[in-house]
Amino acid sequence: MHDHTCDLPRILTDAVACVASPSASQAKILTRLDSLRERLTTERFQLAVLGQFKRGKTTVLNALLGQSVLPIGVVPVTAIPTFLEPAATSRIRVTYASGKVEAFEPKSTEALRETLTTFVTEEANPRNVLNVARVDVFLPAELLEYGVVLIDTPGVGSTHRHQTAAADAILPECDAALLVVSADPPITEIEIEYLARIRQTVARLIIVLNKIDMIEPHEREKAATFLRKALVDHGGLDPATPIFSLSARDALRAAESADANGFAASGFAELEKHLIQFLATEKREKLNAAVARKAAALIAQLELATEIVLKSLRLPVEDLEQRMATFDEAAKRFEVERQNANDFLAGDRLRALQKLDAEAEQLRAEARAILERGLDQALAAGKNSDDARKLLTATVVTFFDDALRKVIRKVGARIEEVLRVHQRRADELITLVRQTAANLLEIPFHAPESSEAFEAKREPFWVTAARTAELNPIPPGAFDRFLPAPMHKRRMRQRLLEEIDAVVIRNMENLRWATRQNLEDTFRRFGAELDERLAMSLAATRGAMQKALEQRKQHSEQVDPEIATKHKALSRLAEIAETLTHQDKARLQSPAGLQKAPLPGLEE
Repeated sequence: MHDHTCDLPRILTDAVACVASPSASQAKILTRLDSLRERLTTERFQLAVLGQFKRGKTTVLNALLGQSVLPIGVVPVTAIPTFLEPAATSRIRVTYASGKVEAFEPKSTEALRETLTTFVTEEANPRNVLNVARVDVFLPAELLEYGVVLIDTPGVGSTHRHQTAAADAILPECDAALLVVSADPPITEIEIEYLARIRQTVARLIIVLNKIDMIEPHEREKAATFLRKALVDHGGLDPATPIFSLSARDALRAAESADANGFAASGFAELEKHLIQFLATEKREKLNAAVARKAAALIAQLELATEIVLKSLRLPVEDLEQRMATFDEAAKRFEVERQNANDFLAGDRLRALQKLDAEAEQLRAEARAILERGLDQALAAGKNSDDARKLLTATVVTFFDDALRKVIRKVGARIEEVLRVHQRRADELITLVRQTAANLLEIPFHAPESSEAFEAKREPFWVTAARTAELNPIPPGAFDRFLPAPMHKRRMRQRLLEEIDAVVIRNMENLRWATRQNLEDTFRRFGAELDERLAMSLAATRGAMQKALEQRKQHSEQVDPEIATKHKALSRLAEIAETLTHQDKARLQSPAGLQKAPLPGLEE
């Protein structure tokens, strides 16, 4: 792999250092550059371990950590996504759907595992009755020190359908994934379907063929060949995707007993080596590219502000004051445009909420009809109320698991499309501010790339509210059994329909409320970002001229040295901008850079 990165931390340090006595607005830009520099050393790469239940995902994670941190068992165990992050000492943070946070500091690995069991396992926290949103585990582990966050996810395809929904919901947070399948039993149709969902979201994928210790050595190569053919032919897998055959159980035993030969024989060493190489190379290249693009946009703003100061210092005071007055008049128009942009955004936000409410009502009616139809079929088959409830409960879980995924996908796509339009408007307005200042001072101006003029951020749509699945076992009246059969059946049907209505309303409100909160938050953050970027552009431009004017009036004898300083700073900023541009071109010409680009502003 070619390394098209440069020494970004040093470049960002130089960019900050070359702007002496910055204005307030320039100081904000420099603070952002400092934040980008810090990000280069603190960025975490999210790597999820995914797969069908009982494929050994958690054992794979424990083997990666070199110790049995996470609970395992003979039945589906992991119920809550668990995030494993680097730290000097072990601790646990549990975040609830309500926003409440609890912290624990277990004194041993065993105590840590027992604490985790309370919150993340299906046995101790069935159907997430504790309403846990996520669990973060901080611990010292060699692999984590490479800047990776490992994610343990619930298995898909078990009878606990809520676990499948939780596993799907984690996909947007993943930068890469290990898909764990097993040699015995071989890959299933459920896993092929799951692979399709993973490929839609996760950019980097590694396949782990686990449990090779369950088959004879001479059959292992045949099993790996069969797996690759099945994944390529039926799952659309890229033939170049790496597949590692191993025994996570043997690897964990070897790691815990410091058996280097046993660890090598397990096949796990090759996976570990690949991950470390990946984290040390591709992760850094991807991060550097994102930081370089953002830094280029900020440095372009610094260049313009410095040119404005330089030109302003050379103008007669009266001429400069007249041009500042002209810019102030233009700023009033910009303010009107900003308010118009906010009004358009508010209108689209309202329409998005109305659309969400309409879809929720449609889903409610659909759920009610499906459950009523299921009830009538159960009663026609002679089921009693308890058996009917069991069938309806299973239908409730299936329906709302599917509904959750559909709502996340539809709302996310709709907001992305809407905000893309607003992003273009913001690009145009911010560019117009800079163009106006450049024209007033007769400075050459080159508009930045649209994706850099404004950055829109969007978080994954998390639905953390617990869904109500069970129908309430309301006992029939004491005299019902003495009623004629038709009347008894009608009364039982009526009671179950009332329970269905209550369950559907609770589930729909949970889903609608959580999605609405995320939608509101997305629009709110987008609007705040728009206001901040426009205010920064206006302040940077006006502030540069004002600073030059004050220097002209108060320290006229120091103008020439100041001009020389600004000219030197401008030359250095131009060099830095050229370096970043060259790096970006090199990246785009590399094989990795020719991959499909993300939506501008939504990467990293």
